[in-house]
Amino acid sequence: MSKNKYNMLVEEITNRVMEKLMEKLEVSEGNGFDTIFQELKTGLEKISILPDNKIDASYYTEKQIVDVLKNMGYEYKKAMGNKLHFFNKETSISLYVTQPKNVISLVP
Repeated sequence: MSKNKYNMLVEEITNRVMEKLMEKLEVSEGNGFDTIFQELKTGLEKISILPDNKIDASYYTEKQIVDVLKNMGYEYKKAMGNKLHFFNKETSISLYVTQPKNVISLVP
């Protein structure tokens, strides 16, 4: 087999493997958001999902949200602009609470 054909074969296999990995990653991220939402819903019953996978927690005070996050295993890390950063060591997931709107997101 020529070197060029070998390189093409390796590239095609790599692309197929990467496509499959990306599909699995998209599915797991989607399920992760739903799981986090359901966990939050047990402590903050009046939350709702906004576009772009954000969670509207504006009905609650910042203290109420922080207390629920701490009970879920999240610890406060730092403020990032107008967002509070929380991290869960067990799941390696970060959550961000936008002030003063009290919107929770997975992205900073």
